[in-house]
Amino acid sequence: MNAAYASASGHGQPLPFWEAWRWWLPPGLLALALVLYFVDPFIGDWDGVDYTMLSLSGYPSSMALGRNLFIFGNYGLYRLAHALFNVQPENAYLVFKYAVVAQAPLAVIACWILARDVTNSIYSATIAALMIASSPVFVLYGGQVMTDVPSVLLTATALLIHLRGVRQNRVPLILIGAALLGLGVNLRETFAFFAPWLVLAPLLLRPRVSRREIAYVAVSCLVFLAIGLGWFGYWFLSDSHYQRIWFGWRESLAQESARHPVSLKNLWPYFLYFCITAPLAFFALPFAMVSEWRRSRVSPLLLLAMTGLFANLLLFLNYSTAVNWRYFLTGLPAIAPLSADFVVRQLATRLRSMKIAFVSCVAVLLVLAIMFGIYSKPVSNEYIQRRALSKEYRHQLVSVPQDAIMISGAQTIAVTYWKAMGLGNWKTIGTGGGWPGKSLVPQIDAHLFAGKRVFLDTDPRWWLPCGWQREEIQGTVGLESHFRFHRVTEHIYELRPIDDQSATDQPNLKKLLPENRPEDTKKCAPGRV
Repeated sequence: MNAAYASASGHGQPLPFWEAWRWWLPPGLLALALVLYFVDPFIGDWDGVDYTMLSLSGYPSSMALGRNLFIFGNYGLYRLAHALFNVQPENAYLVFKYAVVAQAPLAVIACWILARDVTNSIYSATIAALMIASSPVFVLYGGQVMTDVPSVLLTATALLIHLRGVRQNRVPLILIGAALLGLGVNLRETFAFFAPWLVLAPLLLRPRVSRREIAYVAVSCLVFLAIGLGWFGYWFLSDSHYQRIWFGWRESLAQESARHPVSLKNLWPYFLYFCITAPLAFFALPFAMVSEWRRSRVSPLLLLAMTGLFANLLLFLNYSTAVNWRYFLTGLPAIAPLSADFVVRQLATRLRSMKIAFVSCVAVLLVLAIMFGIYSKPVSNEYIQRRALSKEYRHQLVSVPQDAIMISGAQTIAVTYWKAMGLGNWKTIGTGGGWPGKSLVPQIDAHLFAGKRVFLDTDPRWWLPCGWQREEIQGTVGLESHFRFHRVTEHIYELRPIDDQSATDQPNLKKLLPENRPEDTKKCAPGRV
């Protein structure tokens, strides 16, 4: 057995970090290149636009526990960029977006170190890092103002530090790891799903457990809870406005959950999105867990993967997992090392060469990445371009009064964003959780009675026939029987009272119905039709 095979097989000592730069640097550079190639032309998903506005004002999000670390980290970056380079608010998103881009290679390298520590193999660590670097979710969200890539970086770092503390019996490292996981809850609440690791790792990975170590576990859990909930608790208890908007978010969440109840039919999109996130890791995982159990029972590698799998399984209990594919990065930094190590070992045994096994794994990952790119590029390009049009939507708003009430479908967030940038004082009849449902017509009537002018953007691109917006389309189409319309631009119409004989334009809202848009509906993702 040669030295390289011994190292990859878990025997001997792998190369120190700086000496192993030829192994961790290529995955990091690959991640950076892919993220830059697919970087979003504007901000990204709706959440990203919301984060951008909140980061400029220095105020937490009403979602979940506030995303304080992400928002206030961005706030500090913007204040620094504004002071040094006079960056204006409308360009702040560039600072936030490229801060995420810069974290992409760091996240992959942190995952490489974590995988190297638990597999004792530079080969397995590199394949694990490549799994993450080539993940479509990691790549697409690495170029947006979103929390996904920063979460991967902080997850890998926190688990790595805590694991080293457990192995070396160094209490400061254990507490720092717990503190970082708690801090991560303020970045993305799914960090809380890793809480079992804080208990199980010290109790199962140490040869003997004393009362002293149990006390350290209890203290680390308290540190995790204090840091995880403290920031949210401060805002919730000290700011009555934040309390109101947070309860508003809870009500909106309840409405969305009622629209998309968790059921067995969600299993198909759940497993599909899990697979798409990292196909090789997904398919290898069950076999890898059985193999590792037979080989080492409860090893750090197996316990880490079980914790990551547990985190991803908990995602099923949230309705949004079945309609949004990006959440499965949650457990990937913990799952990838075991899957990578299993695949490398199996191929090395069969091919009798670690180098050939490693090259084969790299080739498989490249083929999967290319196949996904070819399949998804037309859909993803259209999706990205549609979001990028939020940047240009301000030109549409020039055609309406600055105090207009806008019904803009998917561009509702763009109206809110450009209002926040100081270009107008528009209000919206929102989409998603802000959609009034059966109260749509009475709400419009109330605005008209108050002397407000209401405008509807009928551009089909803003009314997606997939998922939750299907219901909104039905309500929008019904407006033709309650109001008259005056055309302002190609797609924007002003709503007038039904007795206004001067408004004679026909918006033909039935064109928005899913049954009249077969080319659009066939692009809907599974579970969103």
